[in-house]
Amino acid sequence: FGRNVVSLAGRVPDASHHRSLDGLRFFAFLLVFFFHALQYSPWGNWPVIRFGFLGVPIFFVLSGFLIGGILLDLKDKNRLGFGLAAKLKTFYIRRALRIFPVYYLFIGILALLLFMSGRPDPVASECFFWHLAYLTNFHSFFAGMEQIRQGHFWSLAVEEHFYLLAPLVVLLARPRTLVRIITFVIAAVAVARWSIYAAGSARDFWVLSPMQFDLLGLGIATAVIERQGSFLGIDARRLRWLGLVGAAFFVLYIRRVYLGRPGIGIWYATFGPLSLGVATAALVLTLWQRPAWLPARLLGWRPLAYFGQISYGLYLFHPNCLGFTTQYFGNHNLPNACAGLGVTLAVAMLSWHAFEKPINNLKHRFTYAGRRRPEPAASESEPATASLVVPQA
Repeated sequence: FGRNVVSLAGRVPDASHHRSLDGLRFFAFLLVFFFHALQYSPWGNWPVIRFGFLGVPIFFVLSGFLIGGILLDLKDKNRLGFGLAAKLKTFYIRRALRIFPVYYLFIGILALLLFMSGRPDPVASECFFWHLAYLTNFHSFFAGMEQIRQGHFWSLAVEEHFYLLAPLVVLLARPRTLVRIITFVIAAVAVARWSIYAAGSARDFWVLSPMQFDLLGLGIATAVIERQGSFLGIDARRLRWLGLVGAAFFVLYIRRVYLGRPGIGIWYATFGPLSLGVATAALVLTLWQRPAWLPARLLGWRPLAYFGQISYGLYLFHPNCLGFTTQYFGNHNLPNACAGLGVTLAVAMLSWHAFEKPINNLKHRFTYAGRRRPEPAASESEPATASLVVPQA
């Protein structure tokens, strides 16, 4: 497992730090894509297809790590005129520039296409309000996933709720308080999963934002480990060991499913998602700290990293692209999956270069900086402390 490596202040990580995580993001998208494309096909029983929906939890942990790292770094910035209000304003503007334009443009295009079709679709019409308000996941819970158009928006709603709450928690809480909050959230979600399974509820509780905050919190905890060296006494080395245990536990869960055992068992229902989250957190931290590691180099291959950078558009468009190619290749078969993937990649690339990237470039007007406070005299200054440098959002 090797030694723990902590980025020091002023040291800018190699680009491979970013590329390997971008590659992991694209891998998570591919899991979700092929799950949607092939889950009812003859290939649907293959583990990589049957459990492809788990690409979403992987993305949650990764997102928590990156956003949490940005906020932890932002919290330590000491600039004139760059207090809490300015930090929150800058963070929210930068997130809005990345997320809102293409999301609302896509919803507008869907509404226009529905109007031009001349065919009433009450289900789709009812969903537009919930999509616009980033409440698709709550609508999915109360109405049922079968009553949703663009049901994959549920995870985008979870992410948006995280973006709204995380800056307030991370920037306002003291370090020890932040650790307590994250620990409480992880434990509370585990108890909730236990209670839901014990009650035998068939409701889709997993789409509700609080039910995914444990995974996002794990990502923040991983950023704390990278920045401060440990979280609740867990350093990078111990996290990697816990990641192996989590991966082994999750493999046992998959084995139970394939053995046809009735139900998934209360322990798997309670700790299954968390075990995957811990394994993902260990992987994310290792990829970040060890760019020369073979898996990091493979995931950091430039084509994979490029598609990871545009994974937001890939995820946003993929069900509709699959629906388009279904008209020509049929549904739930390999030719349609390949064609749908090709169309999805093309549409996302066009969207990124023609629309998203020019808007995203406006973020340089809203940087995480301000006028530096006057430095104390050398004899009065404190020793330099370690600081994590993370990719800006």
